[in-house]
Amino acid sequence: MRKFFIFLAALSALFGDAINDKVRALVDPQSYVTHQKLIEIIFKNKKEFLAEPDRADSVKVAATLKENGLLDIFYKEGPRNLSATFRSTKSPMFFLKAVSDSLSDLGYNFTRLSAMRSDSLFFEWTISYRSDHAIDPAQLSKRLAAFRVKIDDISKQGDDWRYLISAKNPNLPEATALEIKHTSDDPLLVQNMSGEYWVKLPPYSSNASRVGIRKKSGGSWVVYAVFYDEALQPIQTAVSANSVKAFISPFPENAAYLKITDNDIAVTLQHGLQFWIEVIDKQAQSD
Repeated sequence: MRKFFIFLAALSALFGDAINDKVRALVDPQSYVTHQKLIEIIFKNKKEFLAEPDRADSVKVAATLKENGLLDIFYKEGPRNLSATFRSTKSPMFFLKAVSDSLSDLGYNFTRLSAMRSDSLFFEWTISYRSDHAIDPAQLSKRLAAFRVKIDDISKQGDDWRYLISAKNPNLPEATALEIKHTSDDPLLVQNMSGEYWVKLPPYSSNASRVGIRKKSGGSWVVYAVFYDEALQPIQTAVSANSVKAFISPFPENAAYLKITDNDIAVTLQHGLQFWIEVIDKQAQSD
């Protein structure tokens, strides 16, 4: 029985350390000392703020600190020079797009890429911006969720924020799923005012599959198409020399997404494109 209570005490201490360490990593040192009693009350039920037995839920901790006026992200004295560093273990192109699009949705269109580095384990990049408020971790987390990207850890030092992010099943939210059932007689219709289209391709099979695209209006256009893998690494690019009424191309193995637009004026495609799949049975052809 005594060993059991010792175990519980050790576990409680572990919980406390994980939460307390995360609070210290987010709250300014002076504010932590001033509001230590309040912090102890807010995080009294430490299990509620754990993502794993030995790891704090950084987003939940940050959101709770903000709700209680302890996370300094709004600056009454005016704009500051701020930075945010993002670190991921793989798929740099996907994570760059996920973070960039999410920040744009939050109104951070004025950020600039100030540093980038990678090694065998991590890809890391830093953005710099000037603003009277820092990025809200909770709001950023909500935007990233559309890409199935998760914020695993957050820390800060002064006006420098650091995010560790990951994605088990990455998703491109603006990509419309194109399926085998979509044929030239029953195509997938997608409309986008910007004239730039993303589609998610069906899984590659042993059959030679081709994707077909035409304007909803039936007119011609100058094709600019890029096939990407699941990590948004470009695989193949196709550009038509002249205007065409339809674009038909085999999609390469490992292709997961296709981005397509008009190489001259994107908005000429704003009224919609029709997409379909052509599946060629090689076995039937050989017979």
